[in-house]
Amino acid sequence: MNPAYAYIYDDFLTDRRYQDIVAALETRLAAMGLDGKIGRLALFRSAKELVEGFVNQGATNIIIVGNDDTLNKVMWFLPDLPVVVGYIPVAEPSDVAALLNVPKGLDACEAIGARLIESLDVGKLGDRYFLTQAVFKNTTAKVRVNNSYVLSLIGGGTIKVKNLGSITRGRYSPSDARDGFLEITMIPPEPADIGSRLINRIWNKQQKLTRIQVSEAEVISEQPVEAQADRFSVSGFKFTARAVPGKLKIITGRMRRLG
Repeated sequence: MNPAYAYIYDDFLTDRRYQDIVAALETRLAAMGLDGKIGRLALFRSAKELVEGFVNQGATNIIIVGNDDTLNKVMWFLPDLPVVVGYIPVAEPSDVAALLNVPKGLDACEAIGARLIESLDVGKLGDRYFLTQAVFKNTTAKVRVNNSYVLSLIGGGTIKVKNLGSITRGRYSPSDARDGFLEITMIPPEPADIGSRLINRIWNKQQKLTRIQVSEAEVISEQPVEAQADRFSVSGFKFTARAVPGKLKIITGRMRRLG
């Protein structure tokens, strides 16, 4: 067993349908000399205490096994730990793995073994880290940048604060997570007649997106607004979003989609 590696399994992997893939993963990793201690997330168990316990025991590589929801359960504190993060997706959703070009299932072991490590920026919304993006949907909130100017959408719309970016309906919308900035995109609402192909085609061509790069900005709303940072939801009237450069060391695939 390699004491430098610790594997964090999501609780859904105890389901019988995942027994074969988990056994195959453990066999492949052991053959590569990458087997390590295993910890399992549980409803009434602190993920932070579990991971910190492995770090205190000497683990320098924390490998998340599950899906994007599993990653979301630990990403809020992982950037503060002196570790390299790896990701083995075995179930959907796995969009973050696609952005990092980490293959799904057994082939992800090769990425872990190759150890192509990137130092990525992370975003911070309030006191919570996020890796991909924070999204404010259907809102009339405004964005204040550097206390010098304010941006808003007439009639409201969607505000996206991107770090690594996202995949929506199979389409990549990456952002450079190595430039020290967040990318803010403000998107007007779609036409009400969503059944009309012609209207949507015209809208897609003519929509005016506001896109800026910031190191820090505030999203301010007169009404409570909900934001989704990665896959975690939080609501409030005012949010401070900022980039934290080079905060996360993470293993990526050979052909990386980082910007």
